Amino acid sequence: MQIETINIDPKLSKSHREEFTDFCKRIKRRTQGKKYEDRLSVLTAEKETINKLYSGKTFHSNTDLAFMENLIIDLLLQDWNLVIKKDQIRLELEVLDEKDKNLDEEKLKTRRRHLLARDAQLNVPSVREFIKGMEKRRLTSTGWHSIFSVMRDGEELRDTLQVATLLQTDAEKEAYLGTVVQPIIEFVEPGLRCEKTGLLLSDIWRYFRHTWVSEYKSLPGRTISILIRDAAAPNHPVIGIAALGSSVAQQTCRDRWIGWEGETFMEQIIKEPTSKYAKWIISSLSELLDEIYLKDFYREKIITRRDLRVPTKEKITELRNLALVYKQKHINNPEASKFTSNNDNLSWKQRAESFLFKSKRALLLAELLTIKEIFNKYEFVAGTKKELGKCLEKKDFRDAVQKLARKVKSIHVGINMMDIIICGSVAPYNHLLGGKLVCMMLTSPEISQYYNKKYKDAVSLIASSMNGRAVNRKPNLVLLGTTSLYGVGSSQYNRIKIPAGEVGGTAGNLIEYKELGFSEGFGSFHFSSDTISIADAVVGRENGRSRVNSIFGEGANPLIRKLKDAFEYLELESNPILNHRNRRVVYGIALAENFGDILLGLAERPKYLIPQNDPHQKTELLGKFWIKRWLSKRIMNSEILQKVSEHTLSYPINHGARVIISETPNPQISIEM
Repeated sequence: MQIETINIDPKLSKSHREEFTDFCKRIKRRTQGKKYEDRLSVLTAEKETINKLYSGKTFHSNTDLAFMENLIIDLLLQDWNLVIKKDQIRLELEVLDEKDKNLDEEKLKTRRRHLLARDAQLNVPSVREFIKGMEKRRLTSTGWHSIFSVMRDGEELRDTLQVATLLQTDAEKEAYLGTVVQPIIEFVEPGLRCEKTGLLLSDIWRYFRHTWVSEYKSLPGRTISILIRDAAAPNHPVIGIAALGSSVAQQTCRDRWIGWEGETFMEQIIKEPTSKYAKWIISSLSELLDEIYLKDFYREKIITRRDLRVPTKEKITELRNLALVYKQKHINNPEASKFTSNNDNLSWKQRAESFLFKSKRALLLAELLTIKEIFNKYEFVAGTKKELGKCLEKKDFRDAVQKLARKVKSIHVGINMMDIIICGSVAPYNHLLGGKLVCMMLTSPEISQYYNKKYKDAVSLIASSMNGRAVNRKPNLVLLGTTSLYGVGSSQYNRIKIPAGEVGGTAGNLIEYKELGFSEGFGSFHFSSDTISIADAVVGRENGRSRVNSIFGEGANPLIRKLKDAFEYLELESNPILNHRNRRVVYGIALAENFGDILLGLAERPKYLIPQNDPHQKTELLGKFWIKRWLSKRIMNSEILQKVSEHTLSYPINHGARVIISETPNPQISIEM
């Protein structure tokens, strides 16, 4: 076991420092030696007091103190302990070695941490009203319905499944089960209603999302929300839900698997220094340069065409310095760069010439010209196999190619892949390994075709603002990524290997959820909305401070950047605090044989593992494979069928797919929606 520590010595005024020290001593005294439930009660009560005391007129002068007190409470709720010696404050956390960890206890801790925010959200009045409204029967275009109309009664399902246990052959059993559970995919779009119940599909999806361990959040970027429903039962009850979102930009083990990670990519080129790679290097650099709007830079004599052909270190340094100047000008007037209704009339040229994108263009140009300067140095200009073989001996050339690969990645990560953000089944299907079914449905051609169609005309906001004209990149979804909730392999994703021959593909190929490694364990989920909200004020513009404006294009994850800026201003180390120490297993799901070449820009046409023709039939085949591989075996366990039957829709309703909220809201934890 190791003890990790975070020294807490914030830059506060003398009076605030004294208040903060007294606060920590009081918290330590009130929580020391208490069980988690008692600590939770104390800490949430303290949080309520803090945020009442520092609201309104008194908030501005006490912003930094309020932030620090909220931060301490958040970390104590994540199992850190306060240590105070001679007014020196630090936090300590016991971290077990991997071999000593009790996996069940670790899962329980992780679940508990997520439930803090989820349960707080369920106590928000508007959320409670939504849940109660969904459970109340209402007259729709198809009759009287509520959310219970799209839940399957467990007793009915148990009785129906039991018939299959009496059949003699596997073929008979699988054929019969195919009439009991018939999974179909339904895409959730704004305003679209369920044909069976008249309920909004978005409301159905949102309701079941509230049964998850983590809190419900809207997602930025490209998103697809999905319902998996059962066409074999009245009203097509919901089997499970899923959501795909824009992929995270950085995931080391995933990038290494794809070939984006620099060293991995170079190993492949060194192993095969082919003309294909040589041409790719030259064309990729040329395409990236062509996508930068330069008219104003020419007009203002910042660069010349000769600078592009023969860049110099002096010009590159000048561009880097200009990027910093433009960035500061953007910070002084951020509103001009926002994608809002106030400046919807701005042309792409005007956006490109805003200070935000001038800064980004100058920096990107400097980075690409650095690569170009090195290529020129070693006379790598025609992109031939002979040139490549000669240049690979030079370390700075290899470094330049690695940097180029990372730039190519920035294009494809948002176009050709998505992350599975939500995936799972609801009762009673969860007892039948319905979660695995939902996972399998995400590999259906219905998903990739829907994505490709939905975003085929989408204009890339960042690329267009960098280019000064509308940029539309053809989407081809070839890879899905996801992570487990816990630091061990997910029972839901494990062992999912679909023989392509079973679903219309080439025999011998596999569609699988492949374990790639572990995430780094950094993020913001362990901070309450109070802390994040006050962090925004800490890094606000008062007293000359810089600010993260949450403007699309400023950079990845504004929440993390706001917190980092707040920590920096208060002279706290950010990495130990941002590390939530909840490592997760990273999975990759290839949808195409040549996904790596697509994501590197080496190929344009995907070779899908599941043929894209007749997508509904492929979904049906995926469902049949799940029945054969999982359901037909699961139903032979009488204890499982008993659990299925416990989810009844008879009054009083006792169903595991129902959102459970306490009758008396807990006012001690606040959360912003």
